[in-house]
Amino acid sequence: MKLIANAAHEPAVTTPDGAQRRVLSYGDNLMLVEFTFEAGAASWEHSHPHEQVGYVVDGEIDFLMAGRAPVRLSRGGSYYVPSNVKHHIVTYAPTVLLDAFTPMRRDFVEG
Repeated sequence: MKLIANAAHEPAVTTPDGAQRRVLSYGDNLMLVEFTFEAGAASWEHSHPHEQVGYVVDGEIDFLMAGRAPVRLSRGGSYYVPSNVKHHIVTYAPTVLLDAFTPMRRDFVEG
């Protein structure tokens, strides 16, 4: 459990797609994570058992989710990903995303 965090002071983990991931606050059932991407980056298509809600803090992305048309999102945009649905993003500007996961992503804190 991590009750309080400041993204500027949290260690970053570089993901396989080149994003910087910072785990912020979390408990057993909810987690907040910051992702920072360079312009022109793309995450790989993936799915996970966690529900996910994301918010575009800054930047511009295409959000792609199985069964849906791509959506262009910029600052203030948000998205929801149901459990086990394939999804990914493509960035068009340096981008910062905040993602909440339920339950929390143990793989992000246990290695």
